[in-house]
Amino acid sequence: MKKILAFDTSNNSCSVAISEGQNIIAYLEELRPSMQAERIIPMIEEALTIAKLGYQDLDCLAVTKGPGSFTGIRTGLAAAKGILIAANIKAVTITNFDIMHYRAKVQIASYDKIYVLLNAFKNQLYIQVFDDNDNAYKPKLVDFEEIIVLLAAEKGQIICTGSGLEPIYQKIKTCSDLILLPRFTRVKAIHICRYVDDMLNNDSKNNRLSYSIEPLYIRAPDAKIN
Repeated sequence: MKKILAFDTSNNSCSVAISEGQNIIAYLEELRPSMQAERIIPMIEEALTIAKLGYQDLDCLAVTKGPGSFTGIRTGLAAAKGILIAANIKAVTITNFDIMHYRAKVQIASYDKIYVLLNAFKNQLYIQVFDDNDNAYKPKLVDFEEIIVLLAAEKGQIICTGSGLEPIYQKIKTCSDLILLPRFTRVKAIHICRYVDDMLNNDSKNNRLSYSIEPLYIRAPDAKIN
């Protein structure tokens, strides 16, 4: 069974998990906002202590690459790159869309599409759509009204999940073809571990993993270069 270190700093909080197979052997989270840069490395070290492992004992490192907080994404990827310099282990990057899609499939077995909606604030959402064969459409940034119209026009078994459900929930809750999953909005390192373990142990899926330590931003940075 593969030992996986996973962490997320892209969502204005951070969490760290270590797994052996599907079993979680260490988990820590920091829910205070904007603490990622300060806490992520100490949390990783503490998780390794709890699991009684060193970096050399790990088979894989997995980190979220966005979309989300620009600072949080950079913090997580920088931590991953630092660990990779010191440890000869495989690294994969996971999008927040991947994790929410994975969690939705665990809850609902039959569907036509899954809409992953992530809160981008400023009355906008990051969205990515997956069909029933796990094919993914290109992610994009949309306004609230645009996605409300799009969902109202959908037919079939349509699952909606992610942190972006909350701000539009009242506008879409009466749409008859939508299955809304509003309870699980946070990306946690626990689910990253289990997702990556599942993908690595399935020959038909592991080619979908990304090994590039590059961010997924979607929205352009607010800061402009003069």
